[in-house]
Amino acid sequence: MTNPRFSDDWVGAVCAQIGAVVADDMFFSTAPDRVAEALRLCWDCPLRAMCALKSLEEERGKPDNERFGIRGGLTARQRAELDPGKICADCGSPIITRSPHCDDDREVHRLKHRREYEQEKRKAAA
Repeated sequence: MTNPRFSDDWVGAVCAQIGAVVADDMFFSTAPDRVAEALRLCWDCPLRAMCALKSLEEERGKPDNERFGIRGGLTARQRAELDPGKICADCGSPIITRSPHCDDDREVHRLKHRREYEQEKRKAAA
């Protein structure tokens, strides 16, 4: 039986499987430990790429105060800085670096982009 909150497209998503109350508490929290847990779960979700692209498309043109939660492994602030053309369609990683396009080993590619993305975000915040 499908959860009426999620369409059939999202059946494999981690957030759709942990229950609405737990998901809302985690993915829409401002507590640093809950945000970190939500990001960790998102990065391991098989539907992260689709979620990231969908959230960026839905939020395009919206001001920062109308963006909420963790979606596609990105915070609302990170999503505000990106657009759908800057998300790798193969692995869902934000592309804000000069990294080459996806190679055949998607797990290596995903981890590489995640490390580079986090490094660039730390540099930008400094």
